Amino acid sequence: MHSASILILTAALCVSWQAHAHTLHRSTAEAEYNPKTQKLEVSLTVFIDDFELALIRQSEKRMSFEQTPKADLDAQIQSYLNKNFQLMDAKGSMSKLTWVGRKIDAISAQKDDPEVSVFFELDLPDGFSGITLRYAILQDLFKDQVNLLHLRADNKQRELLFTQAEAEKRLDAAH
Repeated sequence: MHSASILILTAALCVSWQAHAHTLHRSTAEAEYNPKTQKLEVSLTVFIDDFELALIRQSEKRMSFEQTPKADLDAQIQSYLNKNFQLMDAKGSMSKLTWVGRKIDAISAQKDDPEVSVFFELDLPDGFSGITLRYAILQDLFKDQVNLLHLRADNKQRELLFTQAEAEKRLDAAH
């Protein structure tokens, strides 16, 4: 990448961030274990401007929910999720992510800080035994990023909080 391109990209990132800066940096995930499919079904909700910034940084090109072709944007989102929302077994093997889709609901689209929900599944063939979740969404961008997980499995519910200092948690302990 040429130095002029890097300078333009850096300027675009700064303008984008300043134009949409908000005081709260958070994401929320709803996750439910489906014993029939042996998958953890996840719905993750984030501020669009924050997510676009993360995707721009990752891809080193302009990413926009309004302008980037759907297939390109979805591929970047999946790549980002594969790095920042990971299920690992006791041996360190990563669970396979299956993309389901994304949605911006009409109410959120009218807000000053609209949010997007992305939907995906993670293989969990042996249940929660020895499983660790790394939930580091946007923590590379914001030191104060807080990620909240609402986990449901076997008629039990649990809330887990992930911060930059504690981005990984054992799920079998939470189960």
